[in-house]
Amino acid sequence: MADKAIDFSGLSAKIASYTLREAGQLLTTILITDQSFLAYMELYPDVTDQLALTQMFVSSVLQPGGKDTFDPKGTVGFKNRIGQVRACKIDYTLTPTTINAMWKGYLGRIAKSTRGNVYDVPFQQYIIDKLAERAKEEMHLEAVFKGVYNADKKQAARVFNGLLPLMSQSGVLAAKQIYAGAPITQSNAIDQLEGIADLVPSHLINKDLVMLVEPTVAKFYNRDYRATYGTKQDYQGFTHTTLDGTNITIVPEPGLADTGGIITTLRNNIVWMTGPLGGGPNSFVIEKHRRNVDIMADFEAAPDFAIAEYVWVNEAALEAGRSLIAAEAAEPAPVI
Repeated sequence: MADKAIDFSGLSAKIASYTLREAGQLLTTILITDQSFLAYMELYPDVTDQLALTQMFVSSVLQPGGKDTFDPKGTVGFKNRIGQVRACKIDYTLTPTTINAMWKGYLGRIAKSTRGNVYDVPFQQYIIDKLAERAKEEMHLEAVFKGVYNADKKQAARVFNGLLPLMSQSGVLAAKQIYAGAPITQSNAIDQLEGIADLVPSHLINKDLVMLVEPTVAKFYNRDYRATYGTKQDYQGFTHTTLDGTNITIVPEPGLADTGGIITTLRNNIVWMTGPLGGGPNSFVIEKHRRNVDIMADFEAAPDFAIAEYVWVNEAALEAGRSLIAAEAAEPAPVI
C-alpha cells in the first residue's frame, strides 16, 4: 500500500477545502440521502423560514340538470397550515486523540477496499461523512418524531418540534380521529391496528395510506396474523404489510420506537422541509484552534403535516407527544 502518513497540521485546510467544494452535497447527505421516512413524506427543499402547507378544496358542484338556466354552485376554499424550518447546527472539535482514532478506522476501511490507494477516498471526506452519518441518525431517531423545540438547549431532541408533539397539541386532532385502544401485544395486534383503520372515512380507505408503527408493533402484527390464519395459508417467508380490506401499508418506523404510537395518514400528507441545499461558504466553517480542528455546520429542517383532518392515531401517540413536551418543560434551564 502507498505511504499511509498524513500531515495532521494541514488537516483543517484540507477539510475546509473539501466542505467548501462539497457543501451542497453534504447538506443533501445529512437531510435527504437514504432517509427512510422520505418513502412516505413529501419533500419540500429550499424552504426559507416558513411554508404555507395549503390544500385547495372545492365544495359540492353537482346539481340536477337545467339547460335553460345558469345557477353557479360551489366555492373554492383552502385549508392552511404553516410549516416552519428551524436552524440546526453541528459544532464538533477534533482533538489529536480523536483524529488518530479516526485515522486508524480510516486505514482499516481502506485496507478492505479494492481501490488500493489510501488517497482514493480522502481522509477529510471520511471525517465529514462520519459526522453527517451521525447527524442524520440523530435527526431521524430523536427529532423528526420526538423532538420538542428549544433553541437554548444543546440536544438533538430540541432542534424542532417532532410529529408526536405537534399532533398532541390541543385542538389539532378531533376526537373522531383518535382510537383509545390498548397496549399492543402479539395477541391483539390485528384488532388494535384495524381499530385505527376503522377511523378512516370509507371514501378514503382505498387511497394510498400509510400506517406508521414502531418496529415491535409490526413484528407483533405479523405474529398475530400468523397465529390466527397460519393454518389456512402457506406462510413460508411471510410478511403481511397491508391491512385486509384496505389500501393501508404498514410501515415500521424506528422514529416511533418505545412510544406505542401509531400514525395513519395519506402518503405525503406528512412533509419534510429543509432549508436551502445549495451550500456555500457559510454552510460549513472549519477553524484551527491550537492543536484542535473545529468544525461548524449550519442548516435548517423540520417535519410537519399538511392536513390535520387526514391524520388518525391511537391515544398512545398523543400520550407520547404530551409526555415529550412535559419532559422538556421539566428539564433544568440551560446555564448561560
